[in-house]
Amino acid sequence: MRWIDRGPEPDEVDQYADRYTQGWVDYFQNRAGERPTDFLWTLFRTTLGHQSNGNCWYCERQCNPEVAGRDATVDHFRPISLFPHLAYAWSNWIFSCQGCNAEKGNKWPDSEYVDPCARVAAERPGQYLDYDADTGEIISREGLSESARRKALNTIHDLGLNRLDVRFYRLQWTRQFLTDLLSLPVSERLAFAQFITQQPVEYAGVTGMVVEQLRLDGCI
Repeated sequence: MRWIDRGPEPDEVDQYADRYTQGWVDYFQNRAGERPTDFLWTLFRTTLGHQSNGNCWYCERQCNPEVAGRDATVDHFRPISLFPHLAYAWSNWIFSCQGCNAEKGNKWPDSEYVDPCARVAAERPGQYLDYDADTGEIISREGLSESARRKALNTIHDLGLNRLDVRFYRLQWTRQFLTDLLSLPVSERLAFAQFITQQPVEYAGVTGMVVEQLRLDGCI
């Protein structure tokens, strides 16, 4: 997971919010009426996806409708069943693969989750999450407070960030990156690392974590 700039809110979002939010509030909060059938946030799926070149904002894999569990969806970061007033909140929409969306479901722990679009720098994914290059696992950063560690671990577990298939391809990617990087002269490694991590490629966030580890080890 890496930080994503969601981009400016399209004008139409406010119009849909004014018209349709109350129906979700009535159903989930006021226990009145039938479950709404409007899902107009899907109209903005492509707009959101452009911000990451079609990569899921949670697991960082390329969304692909031809692969099971990889179709692109719009997830409500704070679940619509618990926060119906945010059904049409631009700030609550996450471009997500179907697998991550399904794993997260309607869960919302007291610790909350790491927000891939957090506005405050101190709350962004890189402040909570790290990467084990030997196992391919997303892990919590060292030195976190107990509450921050719980937030990181709940995010990893509840979003399925270490699902076997995700972990396999993530490890494959980072091993190839390391092979390519370390084959270069030391003087060229930093430029190569910066080039890769600045691209909207799969696992860019994880790659950035690997780069930071190598920098601390004096390899770049």
